Amino acid sequence: MPNIAKVLREEISRISRHEAKVAVTPVRKANAKVRPDVADLKNRVTTLEKEVKRLNIVVINLVSTQPAPAAAPVDDKVRILGRGVKSLRRKLGLTQEELGKLTGVSLGGVRAWERQKGMLKLKDASKAAIMAIKGIGKAEARKRLDAMKPVKKVVAKARKTVKAHRRRK
Repeated sequence: MPNIAKVLREEISRISRHEAKVAVTPVRKANAKVRPDVADLKNRVTTLEKEVKRLNIVVINLVSTQPAPAAAPVDDKVRILGRGVKSLRRKLGLTQEELGKLTGVSLGGVRAWERQKGMLKLKDASKAAIMAIKGIGKAEARKRLDAMKPVKKVVAKARKTVKAHRRRK
């Protein structure tokens, strides 16, 4: 007579394999149905990513070739006060001279703006310059000022070089 424990173990293992197969079969079938869809979606995503890259290049080329847009017309209803200019300057951490450079106005003009009470009577260019500065932060203001400085640095360096060259002769 065979070993009853061995026969029982084999029967339990056969039944458990059968139960596992019954439990897994629906998932396996569903997985088989989904695979082509997943492959199709992967192909679509790849195609769309390539298209996005191509369109980004086209947009960059278009933007770089088009002239800069004309300044937006300044709204006459915008109220700019002297104390507003002063608070804007302080918020950006600028001196009056630096604010003047950013707006294209002299130091005296900025001083006059800050001293004046009530609404300022400004030219459209000055209004547009102030409105353009209103939306930026300290870092952006510094960046814009630094972008204006290199020209002066290059000129100063060139002058020093010319002076040094003249001394040698």
